[in-house]
Amino acid sequence: MNSENYWKEFRDKLSELGALKGGIIYVGSDITGLIVQAQKELGIKTRDERNAYINELIDALKEQVTEEGTLLFPVYSWDFCRGKGFDIRKTQGEVGALNNFVLNERSDFRRTKHPIYSFMVWGRDADLLCDMNNQEAWGPASPFKYLHENNAIELDLNVTALRSMTFKHYVEQSVRVPYRYPKYFMGRYTDENGITEERTYSMYVRDLSVELESSQTNEFFNAGGAGKQVLFRNLNLYAIDLGRAYELLKDDLLTNNGRNVYSFENYTIDWNDTAARYEIGFWKDKKIVSIPEGIE
Repeated sequence: MNSENYWKEFRDKLSELGALKGGIIYVGSDITGLIVQAQKELGIKTRDERNAYINELIDALKEQVTEEGTLLFPVYSWDFCRGKGFDIRKTQGEVGALNNFVLNERSDFRRTKHPIYSFMVWGRDADLLCDMNNQEAWGPASPFKYLHENNAIELDLNVTALRSMTFKHYVEQSVRVPYRYPKYFMGRYTDENGITEERTYSMYVRDLSVELESSQTNEFFNAGGAGKQVLFRNLNLYAIDLGRAYELLKDDLLTNNGRNVYSFENYTIDWNDTAARYEIGFWKDKKIVSIPEGIE
């Protein structure tokens, strides 16, 4: 197949989703299906051809968003929580090959600062995002608040909301769900200048006695007017309005026991549980030592 026609159709499909030009676009992805498809249709065989394909994919997204918008790829890593430290220049993400390709191969993107939940960013608000010094992963000073306030679009490439909706943790922290609490991690942090120091960051972690599985679906967001889907070669391209998604997830947590957020196995959300809790985690002799605290 002619690659020019392939990429024209891909761009046309992105255009069908609407609201990408000049928008704030968070990309969730599983590019395995796209790569397999490209191997069949475009004859991709070598590593160089695969890399050229991925670069074309990223360039197509940039073209749709334009420099008036902002493009974000998640490069989340939990090494800081494991006591391995974090190097903003080198620590690899754990949420997909496309995101690490952006980290390792694209000098036109920059990385935000949080050592657990960071993003590779490009476009109008890249400086604003990279200047954030949020201590909390999903708190009111984080990129997740920025996504909410600016009605960002989550663009899922061949992945469903069931796997991609990290944004729901920001919603959970915003409404202070009682089954989560702040946990503080202390570790080595290496900045963009190669300077290493001890820093502390936090995440709104789950009480491990609460058993759950994610349950949010594309159908849930569709029914609430937040989702739109198109197919590209039988692969799913899906856009979620995160401003609208926030309201849907918040309402479901507050009024529906979060049934469209999680399937709880042994728990009902108790909004009367107002006990303040936090936990401090630090590494000693290569083992995490956690100190849970309760404050009445």
